[in-house]
Amino acid sequence: MQADDGHEELFGHVLHLEDQYYREGYHLGVADGSRSGRIEGRTFGLEKGFEKFVEMGKLHGKAVLWEARLPATISSDTPATANGTTNLPPLQAPSGNARLRKHVERLAALSDPNDLSTENNEDAVSDFDDRLKDAKAKATLISRMAGEHDSTTEASAPGQSGRETALRVRRTGGSDVANTPARPTGEMEDFVGLPR
Repeated sequence: MQADDGHEELFGHVLHLEDQYYREGYHLGVADGSRSGRIEGRTFGLEKGFEKFVEMGKLHGKAVLWEARLPATISSDTPATANGTTNLPPLQAPSGNARLRKHVERLAALSDPNDLSTENNEDAVSDFDDRLKDAKAKATLISRMAGEHDSTTEASAPGQSGRETALRVRRTGGSDVANTPARPTGEMEDFVGLPR
């Protein structure tokens, strides 16, 4: 029996090589993963933050243009061209300019870069996301009130708003749809005549 104990002691490290390499690989993987995870997370966070601030900057640019186009800010004696530049047409809303002015001022306040926090904590990020969501809604509302095309709410089909796309696909009625000859266009209307 002494010989068996001697062999086990002599070859003990060889018998447990797999466990040893497993533990060593696991610890190296955890160390490398935590380091690269922090680097990748930081890079991802910077990319997403940049995209959000670009979007907010675009909304602020729209707010500045809309503010400049409000009727009270354009004087009647200003010529159409001054120093080679042209004035934009005044911003008009069929429902009244007081509400439109209020919405434009709110959009400008929401997207003001001097009031935006660049801190990286839960409250600041949540506040920024809420302001971005509200600013998008205001921009959509203003563009609809003014009857302008809003590029932030474009439909998948270029050149058409979501409402125009929805109206184009709407069914027209019962039996005449089934008797209409099929004309494949690659659009949803290809499925209009199919049974339910």
